[in-house]
Amino acid sequence: MKKSVQVLTFNCFPTLLILMALTACDTWEPVPSFDVAQVEGFRPIYATESEIEIKSLTAQEIENPGKIYVINEYLLVVDRLKGIHVFDNTHSENPQNIGFIQIAGSNDIAIRNNILYVDQARDLLAIDISNPANVQLASRVKNVFPFASQHPQEENTYYECPDSAKGVVIGWERATLNYPECYH
Repeated sequence: MKKSVQVLTFNCFPTLLILMALTACDTWEPVPSFDVAQVEGFRPIYATESEIEIKSLTAQEIENPGKIYVINEYLLVVDRLKGIHVFDNTHSENPQNIGFIQIAGSNDIAIRNNILYVDQARDLLAIDISNPANVQLASRVKNVFPFASQHPQEENTYYECPDSAKGVVIGWERATLNYPECYH
């Protein structure tokens, strides 16, 4: 008798799996319709190869401020997707904007031992900032953040499919899309 129970249990196992799968289907989200004339979603922001190059430039106006970092007598202010503003903070009551480090696609920074670690679209950069007026790229680790160029971070949204012929995707912006072809 014990043997027949084991056989019955083994024979019922596939049926049990099928029943579990069928009841789980109620929690699946439907595939979105792509036959939508206009919908709110995201459009990629592109940069050319020359814009991806790391450069020390003259002081510029801050457009979209992000993180602020203090190192020695300098104040560094991230300008989202553009780069980092360098201020001489010797007189903290009146910091002087002295330069800009162009790093297209940057949003986040950390510093250790005069090395600036920064994201650039999908890559992680290490930049020697011992002389902020003339920064040097120490190393680049490619494709650390590959998702950034594939789709926006926000889920359950339409987006314009990236086109590598337009450049490197460095970010995403909200936009009204016409007949979008991608969804995440």
